[in-house]
Amino acid sequence: MATAGEDDLRLRVRALRGGLEESVHEVDVCVTGPDGDVLASSDDAAATRRVFLRSTAKPLQALPAVAAGVLERLGLDDRHLAVACASHAGTDEHVALVRAILDRAGLAEGALACGVGAPLDARVAQRLQDRGEAPGPARHNCSGNHALALALCVVEGRPVDGYLEAGHPVQVAMRDAVREAAGRPEQPGEEGVDGCGMRAYRLELRRLAHAFGRLAAGALGEPGNRVASAMRSHPELVHGRSGVDSALMAAEPGLVAKVGAEGVLAVGLADGRGLALKVSDGSGRALGPAAVLGTRLGLGLAASGERLEALVAPALRNGRGEEVGRLEATVAGRPR
Repeated sequence: MATAGEDDLRLRVRALRGGLEESVHEVDVCVTGPDGDVLASSDDAAATRRVFLRSTAKPLQALPAVAAGVLERLGLDDRHLAVACASHAGTDEHVALVRAILDRAGLAEGALACGVGAPLDARVAQRLQDRGEAPGPARHNCSGNHALALALCVVEGRPVDGYLEAGHPVQVAMRDAVREAAGRPEQPGEEGVDGCGMRAYRLELRRLAHAFGRLAAGALGEPGNRVASAMRSHPELVHGRSGVDSALMAAEPGLVAKVGAEGVLAVGLADGRGLALKVSDGSGRALGPAAVLGTRLGLGLAASGERLEALVAPALRNGRGEEVGRLEATVAGRPR
């Protein structure tokens, strides 16, 4: 399949009710080559639009721990690394891996400062509710990211308390890893605080795309290769069956993908190309359709299969479970 031109990346996701348009979500997209050059974007400004990476940063935040030999020193494997890169669904498998990271580091679940969140997998959340079990911090979708950061603190003899503070050595190391992967942008990094308390970095969309192209192509050294291999080998641990990043990695060998809150996705290919997109209004429901169509057009991939087809045009249902509409990803300006 051929890669799309600039006009073909002006994406939007429409919400249709009874076949009639109800809402529209605009999508910024940027595709970069192995050297970071912009191959295509949704408009002239999209490539340099600065966006919060949110959880797309997690694979890059894992790099310092891998480089420090945390996996080897604590007897962890690629499954633990995959869940450390994840916004996981909170299944028992995910939680067991998170707790194993903490246990090998000599820490209790209470060391996690990510807060408590219901599992992203609605079936797991319902099961916990049915048995009267309140979700603990390990069920939080960011707990793997936090567990590996804590393990790095232990291995390097850094304080565990205050590991979320901006000036903590583990935060400095993760910040430097993100900037290095993004090609050391000249502008100082802009930061906020993520939903789990980690630092939330803000970069140009083209920088995010380039970072994932480098990650997937082996340009981030052995730690990057280990992260990419873990994600590719265990895509379900990176999110779960409902995640578009997990589905893309399962469908396309060699691809690395990670979603972030507020409608962000980053994708990298083994040939060094990268794609990043941001749903402008932050709508999570628009991310799946935008991700599948954007990957097909921007990277020339088939991105096919039952799971991805379900994500590209998901049904909208009312409280009775009836299908009353659907989402539809389209190229802006094309005839409908």
